[in-house]
Amino acid sequence: MTKSFFNNLKQILKNCYKNKADKDFYQAKINELQNLVTVKDFELEKLRIKLINKENDFKKQNEMLFLKEEELMGYINKIFEQQERERIVKWIVNSIREYLDLDKVLETAVEEIGKLLKVDRCLISLFNRELTKFNIIKIFRANEDIVPITDNECISNILMEWFNCITETKTPIVVNDSTKLVASKEQEIYYEKYNIKSFAIIPIVHNEEILGAISVHQTQFQRDWNSSHIEIIKDIASQIDIAIRQASLYTQAQEATRLKSEFLASMSHEFRTPLNAIIGFSEMLLSSNYGNLSNKQREYLNNIAVSGKHLLRLVNDILDLSKVESGNIELRYEKFSSRKAIEEIISMLSTLAQKKNISINVCLQDVRLKADVDRFKQIMYNLLSNAIKFTEDGGKIYLSSSLNDGKLKVEVQDTGIGISDKDRSKIFSQFVQIDSSYARKQEGTGLGLTLIKKIIEMHNGEINFESEIGKGSIFWFTLPEAELSEDLI
Repeated sequence: MTKSFFNNLKQILKNCYKNKADKDFYQAKINELQNLVTVKDFELEKLRIKLINKENDFKKQNEMLFLKEEELMGYINKIFEQQERERIVKWIVNSIREYLDLDKVLETAVEEIGKLLKVDRCLISLFNRELTKFNIIKIFRANEDIVPITDNECISNILMEWFNCITETKTPIVVNDSTKLVASKEQEIYYEKYNIKSFAIIPIVHNEEILGAISVHQTQFQRDWNSSHIEIIKDIASQIDIAIRQASLYTQAQEATRLKSEFLASMSHEFRTPLNAIIGFSEMLLSSNYGNLSNKQREYLNNIAVSGKHLLRLVNDILDLSKVESGNIELRYEKFSSRKAIEEIISMLSTLAQKKNISINVCLQDVRLKADVDRFKQIMYNLLSNAIKFTEDGGKIYLSSSLNDGKLKVEVQDTGIGISDKDRSKIFSQFVQIDSSYARKQEGTGLGLTLIKKIIEMHNGEINFESEIGKGSIFWFTLPEAELSEDLI
């Protein structure tokens, strides 16, 4: 194009020449301009080639960036998948620690597996060694269109066919295409009936023993199972193993507790009859109705009576505690005046307080309470007798009751020996007394506070305390279903 342009330009100028000098001048200028344009064309061509190379480089960089982006997204997805895996496993671990209800753990586990792995169906089955069969415990279905598995016998037989393989290898069975599987007639019917195109079976194992299995099914399409997904199910299976063993231990512990409570209740009844006779006959002799007693005889008989009463209180506490633990205690609810019940307990313990020159300061609101009146008096007797027992001579006790948000609140405060921080956790434990020289001098079974805490909780109430060593303690409890006495409304 450039050459043609200059040839045309020469032809036009040829007609304009006046002499040879003009012709040579213009011809030289045209040649000069033509050479300059040729150089520029060459430079432009080099630039064009350079731009093409740059464009190719950019394409390659874009391709590399795209590959890097895909690789990065893969890593990100793996991270998210790992986080989700850890979240589910952590949730199951926390559930196992928080709940002893195996059914609840399995129900949530089967749902979490189903949603996370986007499977159409997930089953958790437990193995019954006595019957040599699997029982379906929980089932997850992605939607209502997925055929539900209702034939437990069928799934048990299928799992049993895989049992030997699972037992030998202790590894998952993974099938991406069930149509290519060499299966028994029953298996073929099972896969067709429930539209199972792909499946995986992950055993729940403990010490080489099969406890159960987790099965996942794909019914809408065939699926190549990802190894990371199988690992997630294996992690969850290991946690379910812990939950199963924990539930078994809890059941055994509950049974042991029940048997212990029944034994204690039986033995307590056997003890009470002779103890009542010992106390009764010793008190009859102390009354002098059967002849005068020497000082030594009276001292010995008094020791028998006092020791008998102490042992009877211990037996009664054990009996009550065993009833509470075995669930055999019954609360007889009725409405009564809490103030009158508390005043009755104060009257019963006033002599004991006077012997130690302890003053009892009372501020009681007349609150009507719906509760077991005998158990309420038992609570008050225990708290007030403890306050007297652990308060030194000349001390003070403050007792108050009030109505707060529909609840009765009772406080028993003393100026006694107090409780150290290290002993705080022992207070409501069975057969445990705080370790101090003064406390060790006092009689006690170590059951009183344990028992009343359980009784208060049976009433849906709460008990707590504050204490400072050497300054005393404040114990308080609340009980619901309380109201002001009708006389005060």
